Parts: sequence; structure tokens; C-alpha cells
Amino acid sequence: MIMYTRLCGLEMSTTLSIRIRRDLKEKMKKIKIDWRREIEKFIEEKIKEVELKKILSEIDNVLKEIPKSEKPAWLTVREFRESR
Repeated sequence: MIMYTRLCGLEMSTTLSIRIRRDLKEKMKKIKIDWRREIEKFIEEKIKEVELKKILSEIDNVLKEIPKSEKPAWLTVREFRESR
């Protein structure tokens, strides 16, 4: 994998070179799709997915540390409302 960096306007851009199967490359040539944009969207979505999983895991860890209530939540809410 080779990466090159260049400045595009104000946004930094980098070139990512990957090796793919020859038959796949030939099929890509036959289909008129902006492959750079498609691959970039895929990478962005994958990053979001991985980051979300990490955040959810951290939330899970925090929730595991919170002790469980002895009373059901609805009863606690009712008692609070009645005390006002």
C-alpha cells in the first residue's frame, strides 16, 4: 500500500494505492462509476461504524459499573412525584 499526500484547495488530500485482482479491475473499467467517490464513502461509513461500536462499548462498560436499583424504576418515579 502506497500513500502520497498533496494539498487540494484548503483540504489535505492523500493518494492510497492498493493491489486488487486483475479481473476485478477489468470489471471496474466497464462500469461507469466514480470509484474514488464510492470507495471514499465506504471508508467513511466503515469508520463511523467502528467509532460507534467503540462508543457503545464504552457506554456498556460505564453502565456495568452502576449498581442496580432494588426497586423498579416506575416505583421510584411514582414516589418522587408523590413527594412533590
